Amino acid sequence: MEKKEINLALVAARKNSKGVKNKSFLKINNKSILKLAVDKALKSKKIFKVILSSDGQKILDLVPKNKNLIKLKRKKKLSNDKTPMLPVMKDAISNFEKKSNLNFLVKSLIIVDPTSPLRTSNDINKAISLFERKKPDLLVSVHKAQHNPYFSIIEKKGKFYNLSKSSKSNPGSRQEVKEVFEINTIVWIYSRKAIFKIKKRIPKKTIIFITPIERSIDIDNYNDIKLINYYLQNNEK
Repeated sequence: MEKKEINLALVAARKNSKGVKNKSFLKINNKSILKLAVDKALKSKKIFKVILSSDGQKILDLVPKNKNLIKLKRKKKLSNDKTPMLPVMKDAISNFEKKSNLNFLVKSLIIVDPTSPLRTSNDINKAISLFERKKPDLLVSVHKAQHNPYFSIIEKKGKFYNLSKSSKSNPGSRQEVKEVFEINTIVWIYSRKAIFKIKKRIPKKTIIFITPIERSIDIDNYNDIKLINYYLQNNEK
């Protein structure tokens, strides 16, 4: 019997978050950022099932049951501060395929990070459509960078500091340098090949999905929460 290929979404959250304590429980417009992420993923008709992966039972209990949602209690060894995302992604896919009696094959994994609460379901749908059309190993959401390594970012090289990226043209203005983008967490999409064979965070065949800078806020500290609330106060009237 031929397996049906599907798109699987992953919402991953650890109980001991850094930067902002109990991050998953933060509320935006009276809804936890975790539930916001799950709801946006569930709303997409391009996603077959959503996996909510966490080592905390209270986090898993934040989201009510849904026929298209699978709650996965993550193993302790996959919940350390330095645990990379790759084994968490493999764990989600393997668990789903086993539970489905191997009738389904995950062709792509959509990462919907709770720390980006200003995403829309349309962002996810557009990103999936682009991924399916271009067939890369990774699609990563980005926004135009406010600083440029060819012009305004320096690092130590030997005894002294210099621009992070060199340019033959010795640019005198920002307009003369290459355009660069900053990665955000609105939506990432990995191919099955990238996860199980290539095993790199950013594989060679990577494309970008550009999002508006004003919505591309990842919650890493308390100031980010203020920026999100400011955006909502000024754009949802």
